[in-house]
Amino acid sequence: MRSRLAIIGAMIYLLLFACAYAYTLFDHRTFAGLPAVLLGLPWIDYLPSEWFLAAIALNTAIIYLFLAATASFLSLLRRRHT
Repeated sequence: MRSRLAIIGAMIYLLLFACAYAYTLFDHRTFAGLPAVLLGLPWIDYLPSEWFLAAIALNTAIIYLFLAATASFLSLLRRRHT
């Protein structure tokens, strides 16, 4: 499965996470890391804290697969109607 929409969606998610994670390097207030943690949900609760990047990779894979399946399904529907 290879879809331009899925690649763009996964890259947007990774870019958002990178920005949220970089923000914590510049701002050291109490809840500065909250956006990065929220982007890693729900796996943050189940994986050890050392595997934080694995949670992000898992979310990226889920987003990619969902968008690729959706694009494939919509393409199939368009082909059937023509």
